[in-house]
Amino acid sequence: MQQPIKRLGELLIEGGLITPAQLQSAITHQKIARGRLGSNLVALGYISEEVLMDFLSVQTGVPQLDVRNISVAPQVLKLVPHRLADQFTVLPITTKEPKLLVLAMSDPSDLNAIDSARFASGLNIEPVVASHSALKKAISDLYRQIDSPPGVLTVELGKESGQEDALSVSFSLDPLPVSIPGPVPEGSAAYPPDPFFDRPSAPTPPMSIDPFGLFDPAPAQGSPASSTNPDLVHSRASAKTIRRLETYQTRTLVLGLIRLLQRRNIIGQDELQYFLANLIEAREIKDDDKVG
Repeated sequence: MQQPIKRLGELLIEGGLITPAQLQSAITHQKIARGRLGSNLVALGYISEEVLMDFLSVQTGVPQLDVRNISVAPQVLKLVPHRLADQFTVLPITTKEPKLLVLAMSDPSDLNAIDSARFASGLNIEPVVASHSALKKAISDLYRQIDSPPGVLTVELGKESGQEDALSVSFSLDPLPVSIPGPVPEGSAAYPPDPFFDRPSAPTPPMSIDPFGLFDPAPAQGSPASSTNPDLVHSRASAKTIRRLETYQTRTLVLGLIRLLQRRNIIGQDELQYFLANLIEAREIKDDDKVG
C-alpha cells in the first residue's frame, strides 16, 4: 500500500521546526494573505528562510541556489511567462541539454508549479531551492528588463513599505517630440484662424470707448447729424435745433437715458422700477424728489 504524501506543515512538525499551534496559525494567516505556507510561516516569524531552505533541500533532495544579484539571459526568461513566474514564485535560471530547464523555486515540492513551467517552456524541469523573498525580488527585477521597452522606467509602488504584492507603474523617459515651426510665409497668418473670433469677411472694428453702443457716432464736419440706429427717431429734430446735453434738466437727462437703455434692450421695461423700489425699501437711497 502506497504511503500518503505528507504536506510541508506535517514534515516541519515532525522535524521539530514548528509546533501544531504555529502551523494552524500560519494556515489561518494564509487564508487572508494567500501565498505559500512556507512564506506565511516566515512572515509570522515561526521559522527563518535559511532554515526552511535547508529543510526543503534535504527533504526534496534538490540543491540550493542564491538568486540575489543573479543574471539570466532574456531568452531563458521568456521560456516562462512573467505572470506564471510571479504566480508560482519560480524563476528560470538556465537551460541544459537535452531539453532541460533549471527552475528556482521556493517550494520544489509544488508539482502544480513544475507542471505549469514544463507546459509553458516545453522543457523538462530541474528544480532548485531559493529564498522566497530573494525570488520575488529577482523575478521583479529581471522580468522588468524584458517587459519594459527602452526609455521606460518601471517603479513598484508599495515595495518600500514591505508589501509583498507591489504595483508596477511605468514611466516613459523619452523626451516629448518638439515641433519647430518653419518660417511663416510673407502675407500669411502665424496661427490658423479661429472659427469663433476670426471673421475674415467682416472688417475688424476699431477700438471704441462706447462698447455698448449707447451713443451714435458723431457726424462728419459739414454734414447734417444722422443716426444709424433705426430705433431712435431723429426726423423731428434737425441739426440746428439739437441742444447740448449740459442745457437739459437733470430729470430730463435721466429719463432720456433710461428710455435709451430700454430701447437698446439693456434694461427691461419695468426692471428699473423694481430695482429702485427695492433700494428705497432697503433704505440704501432716499426718494426726496417725488413728483406729485
